[in-house]
Amino acid sequence: MVSGLRPSDSLVFGYALVGVVALFFGIAPTFAKLAFDGGAGPVTIQFGRFLLAAAVLWSIALVRQLPMAVTAGQMLRLAGLIATTAGASFGYMTSVRYIPVPLASLIFFVFPLMVEPLSHIAGQERLTPLRVAALVVGFAGLTLVLGPDLGQAEPIGLALAFGAGSCVAVSFLLTRRLATELRAVSLTALVTTGCTVVFAVGVLAIEGLRLPTGASGWLGFAVNVGCYVVGLSSLYAAIARLGSVRVAVVVNMEPVISVATAWLILGQVLGPWQMVGAAIVISGILLLQAERLRPPNG
Repeated sequence: MVSGLRPSDSLVFGYALVGVVALFFGIAPTFAKLAFDGGAGPVTIQFGRFLLAAAVLWSIALVRQLPMAVTAGQMLRLAGLIATTAGASFGYMTSVRYIPVPLASLIFFVFPLMVEPLSHIAGQERLTPLRVAALVVGFAGLTLVLGPDLGQAEPIGLALAFGAGSCVAVSFLLTRRLATELRAVSLTALVTTGCTVVFAVGVLAIEGLRLPTGASGWLGFAVNVGCYVVGLSSLYAAIARLGSVRVAVVVNMEPVISVATAWLILGQVLGPWQMVGAAIVISGILLLQAERLRPPNG
């Protein structure tokens, strides 16, 4: 808790931070689209995101004198987390080059539903009837979202968005043990540093440094990179005050913000049945997390 804050003040501040997380992560895909339209390369955008994030997180870790050592046994899991984090960020942001932002956002945000069966297979958690019901509801909503656009949407965009969500789901399994062994800021600093190296190699070997041109392109690039840094920093600050479960429930407003931002800035809208499907997807995710909010004896 921050010194000088009463418990109620800390909760209010924690929820305010969650709002910042949802807002900045929610608007990021729309500004990625602006950056792409301005000529920015997908690998260059990722390099910028992770380079700035790593610089901020290492600064925090050094100021707080946090331990950064990693054991040999943790290295393999850390490498997997770096790979899935890089894949999730690249897939989600790049998908908006090919499909509308609202569609990409809603496909990506089924990752909480993917975590449950993966956790069950890995033996970490069992599937309860409520969780199975939530999965059915969530994926039923996704079929409504995809229905009108599935024939017209570019397959690569759909694959990138779904692949990004899958990467996040796998990263959750990898993070659970590492998060108990390493400080959150230390872990994230190491992961973002690894991702920076991955995309630096990509810039040098594949794409070259493809920066945007024009005011709107640079605006999209700068805001997208800045959103990741602000959103990530606020996320861990919010978890410290509220806990991961409450943060996860509230941050589900992120796809709503993504849809609204794409409408306001890009003019991209969902059809009526897709809006119904979006509401059903979010309801399924909330239903899934409602069980986690119940007390053990509830």
